[in-house]
Amino acid sequence: VFTGMWLVMMVAMMLPSTYPTLLLHRTIYRKRHGGQRGGTLAFSLAYFLTWTASGILFFAAYVLIGHYRSSIQPADLILRAAGGALALAGLYQYSPLKMSCLRHCQNPLEFIMHHWRDGRLGSFRMGVAHGLYCFGCCWGLMLILFVMGIMDIGWMIAIGAIILLEKVLPSAKWIPLLVGAAFTAAGILVMIFP
Repeated sequence: VFTGMWLVMMVAMMLPSTYPTLLLHRTIYRKRHGGQRGGTLAFSLAYFLTWTASGILFFAAYVLIGHYRSSIQPADLILRAAGGALALAGLYQYSPLKMSCLRHCQNPLEFIMHHWRDGRLGSFRMGVAHGLYCFGCCWGLMLILFVMGIMDIGWMIAIGAIILLEKVLPSAKWIPLLVGAAFTAAGILVMIFP
């Protein structure tokens, strides 16, 4: 059930930001493989399956936290850990890995040029690669979503909007930095004052 809900959430959150890459893939695929259909479907399927697989990591964390939550004393230790997760996610916004993955996601043409594979299987492999870059770019934001409420529609919209802005406004390098500063500060405050 969680995996199904995660997949629906990922489609809703990630489709707007990956749509330019899907359109570019479709255009090039049609030119190179005129009569062969299904390449962009394979690309998008692989992309969202990669995100679905990432949901397993978040689900495992959810189950572990739920298992140990009642035995952890004092109760504010859980809140301090949540604050630590927020601070970690905020700090990741500044990391070279985040910025490298973000550059791949921001420039669909560059991604397609460097990662093109012919045929449906090649498209599937490209979708996995794009999904991994996107996960590398956004796992910290997903961690924030996890801490604030995975299925909370307000947080889904907020994190989805941040992801969209980061990816479609490559010249606005201040966006990931501002988001990072805000969540690092919030995380530190929660750790100090649970």
